[in-house]
Amino acid sequence: MIIDLFRNKEVPEGENPYEREINSSEVYDYVMSHIEFHLTKKTWKYIDRIFADLWNSKIGLGGIFYWDEMEEDVLLEFKKHRILVPDNDIRTIAHLILECIEQFQGKIE
Repeated sequence: MIIDLFRNKEVPEGENPYEREINSSEVYDYVMSHIEFHLTKKTWKYIDRIFADLWNSKIGLGGIFYWDEMEEDVLLEFKKHRILVPDNDIRTIAHLILECIEQFQGKIE
């Protein structure tokens, strides 16, 4: 029996508790099906890259993050690089990405 010390629960045999495979095109489809505003492919790729970098740096091995903090961090990166996209659109997209990840429990194949 293997115990995941960060989550204090048993890990089923053959499962890697730190594996987080997130398929960008699956998440993109999820986001696009839930928004009512125009999102260019270029803007999506930028959000996707920022989100992936933040996800990997915050989560790492057993790391934690706050949902709202992740949305704000994505927004701050846009502001830092002076990319003009409405704040609410960025927050909505970041929220939907988190929602999609939560729905698929961090592993989308």
